[in-house]
Amino acid sequence: MSARTPKTTYDAQGSRAPAGSAAKPAAAGRLDDRLPDVLGQELTNIIERRIIFLDFAPGAHVTEQEISREFNISRSPVREAFRQLEASGLVVRLARRGVRVNEMTEQNLKEIYSCRVPLEGMAAAAAAKHASKDDLDRMTGALEGMATALEISDVNRFFDENIAFQKYMHEASGNLMLQRILADLDKHALRYRYFGHTKAAEIPQFSYEAQLAVLAAIEGRNPQEAKKLTMSMIRQAQRLHRKVLRRHGHELNGNA
Repeated sequence: MSARTPKTTYDAQGSRAPAGSAAKPAAAGRLDDRLPDVLGQELTNIIERRIIFLDFAPGAHVTEQEISREFNISRSPVREAFRQLEASGLVVRLARRGVRVNEMTEQNLKEIYSCRVPLEGMAAAAAAKHASKDDLDRMTGALEGMATALEISDVNRFFDENIAFQKYMHEASGNLMLQRILADLDKHALRYRYFGHTKAAEIPQFSYEAQLAVLAAIEGRNPQEAKKLTMSMIRQAQRLHRKVLRRHGHELNGNA
């Protein structure tokens, strides 16, 4: 796979456009014509996605004015979105200057993965106990999508399918509180994971093979094996992402 980070594009609703395609322009005019339900959480989600997919680089300065102008809205919902992003830990607010996207560091990576290891293990074990046929079918479908993306060297598609697999596994756990905790944690982990996928071809291959083994344990109704394999996978993923950060981190930070 290419080591160059693909450029992510967005449509008028802030969703990621297919790789290689241009974002659809928003229609001029009233807010409702440009971005339905932009207020509140929707705007937060849009900015959050741009941070995760590195369109807003670590260290980047994002102002209320530029977001207000882009979506043709007042600054009030932008300030609310910035407050929510600060509460999640993705940005730091700057007095009267918008926000700065938090840096990606080895220490931050270590803290994130020290939480992911046991929590993902818990989710895998619970999925092995409770996964329905539909859950297993969804996980299988995501793995098939990962295999196809590997064959055609489509980094973005592979990443999306990989994230989908883990989302389906979390849902299969049947533990709503665990799902919420992992969803919040993923907001921080996904930046490192996306960067790693685009910089090291070994990461997608490793992820596919590891998830294949995890699914086999879940299908076999073996909670301990599913937990063991998942925790081992997350630990190895941390080592791989740390290596990528050491080699390529200079390409990310300080691009304010």
